[in-house]
Amino acid sequence: MKALGVIALALVLIAIIVPAFWAKDKAGLQIASASSFAPFLQSLTPQIKRTCQTDVQVSTGASGTLATQILNGAPFDLFFSADAKRPEALIKAGKGARVRTYALGQLVYWKPPAQGPNTRPLALADPALAPYGIAAKNSIKILMQRYEITEDQVIGRNAAQAFQFVQSGAAGAGLVPLSLVRAGGIKAADYVIVPEDWYAPIDQDVVVLRPSAAADCVLALLETPDVKAHMRDAGFKVP
Repeated sequence: MKALGVIALALVLIAIIVPAFWAKDKAGLQIASASSFAPFLQSLTPQIKRTCQTDVQVSTGASGTLATQILNGAPFDLFFSADAKRPEALIKAGKGARVRTYALGQLVYWKPPAQGPNTRPLALADPALAPYGIAAKNSIKILMQRYEITEDQVIGRNAAQAFQFVQSGAAGAGLVPLSLVRAGGIKAADYVIVPEDWYAPIDQDVVVLRPSAAADCVLALLETPDVKAHMRDAGFKVP
């Protein structure tokens, strides 16, 4: 009877544990991505699913916002930041296993053709949360010497919102990632790439938060020549 009791207990535990593990596997990789990299990552998702045999969920936002969520326990497997500072801080806090640079970002000054007098503000991402916002702040003084730029600014929570301000007409121009204007199909005649010596390098690092074969597969995929070529086309420099 005692043996039967042990077997029954084991069956109950299996009934509880196995579905839990199955649900975890079914959820696939949970990836946090800075908004500057999110369009490219989402375009790569079908290839990740085929190559790495896993589902993928991408959450996007400002690097600072996502890093805070991770510090507070958000269950992500990978974090593609738009800087090197926050992944390094996560490693120091014991939240990550390893880190490497996956891309170098580029900033553009985007000014769509104005319809009448343009008194609308300049859009940029929040420098406190978004690395592209810092680059924008560092570039404004030099840009003002070369272009007619209003001193009024509208600040987005992240680079994608700064892009949306310009796209919607709420802002007359913006300092935004090259990757977003290319993803948005913006005409090359409507923006100029800001010289890289006007701001500190935008080293974009990825940190592995929960090591797994699937996470390693995604990182290996980013190292393939074909994907690197697509990243260049998308507006990134690759290391």
